[in-house]
Amino acid sequence: MADVEFIDLTGDIHEDPRGLSFFPWPGQVPNPQDILTTFHLVSIAPGQVRGNHLHPGHIEWLYLFHGPGELIWEATTGEVKEQRVSGNRTLVRVPPGVAHAVCNPGPEVLYLLAWREAAGSGPAAPETLPRPLSGGWEVFGGGGQGSV
Repeated sequence: MADVEFIDLTGDIHEDPRGLSFFPWPGQVPNPQDILTTFHLVSIAPGQVRGNHLHPGHIEWLYLFHGPGELIWEATTGEVKEQRVSGNRTLVRVPPGVAHAVCNPGPEVLYLLAWREAAGSGPAAPETLPRPLSGGWEVFGGGGQGSV
């Protein structure tokens, strides 16, 4: 099982005085047409957690674009890890079978885009399974079984 990847998008972000734009699929996802049904916008209120789940047959991609968040996941070693993700320059790739959650520690609502793609030719269902992570993250109100 692979571990979570943090992909620097500095070269993929197009920025000018008006703001920025990012096209997430070219070069990152082999078959972008296959993920359109899972593409979704997520908001997380301050002090709350979304996730506490895993996707047995899917890769999940996360792009936090408004506010910093804390990603927590169960590493391949079984150790629970966390990393702060902030700014508009990082794309997170969560491999199949890796339990994960996102916490909003900040004072404002956190927004992120999320999408999943089937991994390999094996069965992709069930798409999402609950998997609470230790470390006190569930006390923020996490445990949702749907989207991150």
